[in-house]
Amino acid sequence: MIAAAVSLIFENFAFAFIFCVIGGWIFGIATGMVPGIHVNNIAVILASAAAFLYGFGMSPVLLCTAILACAVSHTFHNIIPAIFLGAPGEETVFAVLPGHKLLMAGFGLFAIRLSALASAASVLFSFIMIIPTAYFLSRFYPIMETKMGWILLGLALILLLSEKKPSKIMSATIVFLIAGSLGVIAFEMDGSLNPMIAASSASVLMPLLSGLFGVPQLILSLVSKSEPAEIPETKTGFPANQFLKNAALGTAAGAFVSWIPGVSSSVAAILASLFKKNDLDSNEQKTEDTEISAAKEYIVIVSAINTANAVFGLLAFFTIGKTRNGAVVSIRDILSDAGFSTTDNMFEGEMLELFILFYVVILLSALFSYFSTIRLGKEIPKILQKTDYRKISAFVLLLLTALIFVTCGSYGLILFAAAVLIGFLPVILHVKKSNLMGVILFPVMLYFLGLR
Repeated sequence: MIAAAVSLIFENFAFAFIFCVIGGWIFGIATGMVPGIHVNNIAVILASAAAFLYGFGMSPVLLCTAILACAVSHTFHNIIPAIFLGAPGEETVFAVLPGHKLLMAGFGLFAIRLSALASAASVLFSFIMIIPTAYFLSRFYPIMETKMGWILLGLALILLLSEKKPSKIMSATIVFLIAGSLGVIAFEMDGSLNPMIAASSASVLMPLLSGLFGVPQLILSLVSKSEPAEIPETKTGFPANQFLKNAALGTAAGAFVSWIPGVSSSVAAILASLFKKNDLDSNEQKTEDTEISAAKEYIVIVSAINTANAVFGLLAFFTIGKTRNGAVVSIRDILSDAGFSTTDNMFEGEMLELFILFYVVILLSALFSYFSTIRLGKEIPKILQKTDYRKISAFVLLLLTALIFVTCGSYGLILFAAAVLIGFLPVILHVKKSNLMGVILFPVMLYFLGLR
């Protein structure tokens, strides 16, 4: 009876389309709200279950719709644990300090609203930038690709030097190289993954990224009671022109890194900070008002970057045939297996129609996510006050371990364990978590420099 009901849903494309957008939006709420669970995890699971879902009448396009809606929804909701629990994903690591400042000043809910508005503004700015960005990519990316190794090396140096103090730069370099070495080993032995289910689409990214960025925070939550402070909410504002300027800056930074392999949202945040006068980590003496203003700017920039990275990652795929994040990798694999042409310059024929459809998905998911982020921002603190977050962390940790074993096998578990140990290095050495992105950036850089 259930199978018949599900099959009936997919008989009408319009109804099935909305169903998949809503399903992806809900998945994105889950991945955004629960540290340790990432869009890549959901994308891999859905891609692995493609054959099973097709049996119920779901099409490859609808499956991609759900994954894309999840990716966009995630970029809205992942600000909530970063602000209220200090538990960021890799994308929101730079939002923790400004988010905490705003929370302690009584502006926690305002920070959530500001983040949701920045993500929504990023989607609108991206619409304006689509045509010039697509033109730039198609015209100049082949030239950039010949210099990509040096571009990546320059970005890696910017990432490391952003620590500013010599001792921290040295520690960051150690973290970067150790994570990078793990990445080299993992990608060299990618074919050794032995998933427990034959239909699984095994990827080293799942154990690597979950272990490096998600699990250390979960373990820290297990050994320390993480409770959001009960601080009365006070009213505040943010000038519209300042908001638009920072949202545009974040969108541009997110768009830029979406073209570059191995570069994450956290690196984009560092690049964007170079164009800001108010640096939250600066040692200069600041007034309380200046610190709060800088915190608001960072929330806007980081939120815009995260959403723009998801949007322009899809554009890069359709323009130059390159994938820059796990969700788009799964979309590419699903479309390729279904017989769609996924080569360079796909803006023609049915692929152009598909891109327009996917952008509608982005708009709908962003619309739903804007309202749900604000709503959850109001309700989650009340729920967390009554919840033992350590039990949630333990459940997520066990679930992640089981998923990695099923989708990646015993070798995946070994990678996972190694990634978890390395994931604690930034905590121990007091450097940014973004240095762990060496796990992808370092091997990709070596490849483009001709050293691998």
